[in-house]
Amino acid sequence: MEGEVVNYAVPTEQSGLRLDVALAQSFPEFSRARIQRTIGSGAVRLAGRPLRAGTRLRGGELLEISFGPEPAPIRPVPCAMDLRILYEDEEVIAIDKPAGAIVQPDLRPGPTLAGAVLAHTAGALSLRGGAERPGVVHRLDRDTTGVLLFAKTDLAHRSLSEQFKNRSVEKVYVALAHGVAGRPAGSAMGAIGRDPHRRTRMAVLRRGGREARTDWRAVPHGERNFTQFTLRPRSGRTHQIRVHLSALGHPVLGDVLYGCPRREPPVPRILLHAGSIAFTHPASGQRISLESPLPADMASWLSGGGPAARPLPLP
Repeated sequence: MEGEVVNYAVPTEQSGLRLDVALAQSFPEFSRARIQRTIGSGAVRLAGRPLRAGTRLRGGELLEISFGPEPAPIRPVPCAMDLRILYEDEEVIAIDKPAGAIVQPDLRPGPTLAGAVLAHTAGALSLRGGAERPGVVHRLDRDTTGVLLFAKTDLAHRSLSEQFKNRSVEKVYVALAHGVAGRPAGSAMGAIGRDPHRRTRMAVLRRGGREARTDWRAVPHGERNFTQFTLRPRSGRTHQIRVHLSALGHPVLGDVLYGCPRREPPVPRILLHAGSIAFTHPASGQRISLESPLPADMASWLSGGGPAARPLPLP
């Protein structure tokens, strides 16, 4: 299909969708980067007129599309960045990720944690996952803080990737969420997949999706209408904690994408923190447990809100 002109009739069920979202739905074989580049180059036309990514569709339009090639992956560039190192040896390095930092390059080049760790280790990271993802075995969203692992060697990359796949890596998160939880503990269960109505987010689906489970404990702060959740994801789906808390009626503070009401003053980021991680060391076989203290902004929220600024024990 690459380089050919495709005539695409917009179905009525896509009425009201943005152009980029509609094309991502209809052409899942193409990456979002490729679709965005195709639109940006003026190669999606209606009656000869190029359309923008944000154009709202009515349904019934006949579009002419000339898909360009898949963009080459962007490799992280070694860069100087202050890193708080929680653990490091010849196989593994763990850092305390700050809010706002990107783990690996997305559509735009720029400073990344992968680049900073590359600079710190003088390039000594595993390339088993590809040169665009040096040492990366898992990721945290831009706003999420906390423990993040990188693999220095291929042995470590293989071992850690397998542990994440088998769910033997134990992770505990802390979230400050909207509303007051009515129960002290529970499990959120529900298959997670791409939201059919808003392709930029995930959702709990009745049909399709991949099974997911998140165990949680809660400390409500009723006087300020929020709850401190300690959570252990038992699976590793995209945005799992954010989706499950939203489905419980308690979206993470600052998470407007998943339904948190806007506040005045606004919450500057999504208040989610990867508080601890435990894994089996790839070389020694010993169990390694690492913790990251709550960042200052979350600790500040809790300081006037009631008990327990530390994560609660989970079964």
